[in-house]
Amino acid sequence: MGLMRPSVGNQITIFAEGQEILTLRDILPATSGLRVLFVGKTPAPDSVEKGHYFQGKHGTMFWSILKRYGLLKPTTKFEDDSLLGHGYGLTDIVKVPRAFGEEPSDQEYMEGSPRILKLIRIHRPKVVVFVYKKVLDKIIRLQFAVEKKSIYGFNQSLETHFGTRVFAFPLPGTPCNTAQATSAMTELVIACKREGAA
Repeated sequence: MGLMRPSVGNQITIFAEGQEILTLRDILPATSGLRVLFVGKTPAPDSVEKGHYFQGKHGTMFWSILKRYGLLKPTTKFEDDSLLGHGYGLTDIVKVPRAFGEEPSDQEYMEGSPRILKLIRIHRPKVVVFVYKKVLDKIIRLQFAVEKKSIYGFNQSLETHFGTRVFAFPLPGTPCNTAQATSAMTELVIACKREGAA
């Protein structure tokens, strides 16, 4: 067995699938009262290696959009280290890293969904933002038996399930067109400013 190297950034070792796995820790405050909780899918191997969230090609687009709309003004080298200062938190539905294109199983979603709902109850975010709409669609189908898919932007019909406002993030490369993405992000900016998050 090799020597354990010191953790980098937000790296953490968990025990899953019968072994120790290097992943990224949740970024959450010690007390409740988040403005926004971002929910990703799984940490990407590139991100785990660097010790920070969304460091791959697709992930960096997420940070770029937040910065472009004035929702994140990083004061640190890595954007995830600035989240708590904005009243934001970050977690994943599945903590075991996956390469881009490798989807978690339905069983992993079933196991991860109660944890997400518990974090929402504990931290009481004003808005829960699903970075990937597919993650939201999987949760509502498997956890709540909702077959109708979510829309990009705010999903008012899902608020009763999550106990807060629910937003599907319009990442580039998704079926969301530019006009829809702009409209959705503008609504998110307004909601965050109302809560003092931006």
